[in-house]
Amino acid sequence: MKKILLIAIVFTTFISCKKSLTEKPKSFLSPDQFFKSDQDAILGINGAYSWLVGVYPNRLFQQELWQTLDENCDVIRTPHPGPLNLTPGSPGATPIMYGTFYKGIYAANLVIDKVSTSTAISAAIKTRVLGEAKFLRAIYYYYLTGLLGNAVLYTENNYMDIEQSKAYPRTPVEDIRKQMIADLTEAAVGLPVAYGESDNGRATSGAALTLLTKVYLWTKDYAKAEETAAKVKSSGTYMLLPDYASVFSATNEFNKESIFEIDFQTDLLNSYQHAFYSPNNSVGVAPFTNKPWYRSYVPYHAFVNSFDPKDKRKASIIATGYNGQPFKPDATNKVDVWFGPKWWRLDAGERNSGLNIYVLRYADVLLMLAEAANENGHTSVAFAALNEVRKRAGLDDAAGLSKEQFRNEIYQQRAIELVGEGHRRLDLIRWGKYPQAAVTASATEEPELSASYKPYYVLLPIPATEVQKNPALGQNTGY
Repeated sequence: MKKILLIAIVFTTFISCKKSLTEKPKSFLSPDQFFKSDQDAILGINGAYSWLVGVYPNRLFQQELWQTLDENCDVIRTPHPGPLNLTPGSPGATPIMYGTFYKGIYAANLVIDKVSTSTAISAAIKTRVLGEAKFLRAIYYYYLTGLLGNAVLYTENNYMDIEQSKAYPRTPVEDIRKQMIADLTEAAVGLPVAYGESDNGRATSGAALTLLTKVYLWTKDYAKAEETAAKVKSSGTYMLLPDYASVFSATNEFNKESIFEIDFQTDLLNSYQHAFYSPNNSVGVAPFTNKPWYRSYVPYHAFVNSFDPKDKRKASIIATGYNGQPFKPDATNKVDVWFGPKWWRLDAGERNSGLNIYVLRYADVLLMLAEAANENGHTSVAFAALNEVRKRAGLDDAAGLSKEQFRNEIYQQRAIELVGEGHRRLDLIRWGKYPQAAVTASATEEPELSASYKPYYVLLPIPATEVQKNPALGQNTGY
């Protein structure tokens, strides 16, 4: 996707002009003039991908989105953050994400609209690009609805109605998920199983089916969730790598466990995740002593203590030292344990680490299959899928669990297996455990934060600037 995103910069600028230009330059190339070849179609879809990363200040997986998906939950903490005070006027991640989601949706709709009606694009490219666009429209809405609930539903039929859209109300999330299901079902049929190396990072049929499984879990259609996850498993396209640590190696990107991955390039596309999860210079051990201090994520002690002694994943996820040297405790911030080499890039700069971000991977599919099968009473399927993940971790097979005990095991295994990969907040929300899980986790180590959570924080507020522009949006309850 390095090439995809580099090429997309030009097209992103092109589509961004649609709402901001008050005069039409004579050199402006309209969408109707543009989509006249296979190359145009590919360039157009590259522009829709580009919003997953974005460029400052419209960032998603560079920083704002992955932060929001994992912080203020029950696994990671930022030492002494103080009370959490969410308001519609709060600056920071939410306004950035909100606008960027819709830019991505607009770009996907533009491609669907123009490519579907073009007679100059080959049938093979048209089918593939439309599948990519529908996957992207769905993934932007997946995060938008998961974090903010009801949203304005734009499709290829209404996305150009700029003036009318200023008065559009939000569509119930249930209806948006119906559109997501339709999009992902079509995408799964039209997308290839895999691409050549130069197209790494594009959506595949497996990616569409994996995201579709997630949507079915949100709608509690466990029969469809199990069926869809089972399709991914039975395809034989993906596998668990034998060693958990190797999944995240800098030399093993786009491996057989990766289903959809955001590809960052060192010193070109900023990957901030490395800086947040890496120990800072307070630990007193090289090479961390050479790092400038940067905001750090550290694990809650309850999470650290939740590991089974046999769990091999802990060595990758948790660190108390490096190269035989123990880290010095940070007395000021009351930190004596840090996140481990899963996120480290020791030879990289502070932010431009090139650390890729896994959006979807096969271990997630197995855990979703286990969850759905348990809800459906298919215990043999549920235990088989769960125990694949446990076996790789060095754990004994789970057996004899009641349905509720199995749910708790999924709760625990998803916390450990997928830590820092952008799943935790949405998992907790769909399970009905947010924000209470965050309240409980932070009670001892961050009491001010714990006391500040409100029940309505289950959804983020609609940015005040957006409500001012379109009062029909309304506001989420409590704000």
